[in-house]
Amino acid sequence: MDGPADDAMARPELIALDPTARGRVQAQIAAKGGHCERCGAKDFDVGDALFLGFLFLDEDREAYMIALTCRNPGCAAPRTAIVLPEKDFLSDGCACGTKALWPSRAARR
Repeated sequence: MDGPADDAMARPELIALDPTARGRVQAQIAAKGGHCERCGAKDFDVGDALFLGFLFLDEDREAYMIALTCRNPGCAAPRTAIVLPEKDFLSDGCACGTKALWPSRAARR
């Protein structure tokens, strides 16, 4: 296992995002004026999403944390994340051509 999709398979709580969803996350970062707190760069690689609604009671039921990595090779702390509601980056509840997982997970709480 050596790619992002393999990592998501090894960690079933992570949801791999398709290119469209990743583009929507990039658009949300730009719209919110997002930047790396360490180096100030505004360019990020978008990683996988983690559904937060079933983990934390103070999060909205549709909240996801999406992994971000600063693209500045000189950044001393390149890993960060953004929390977004499902509607801001997933289309029709889909991340990668499959139905979103959060409704079944949330129902188990």
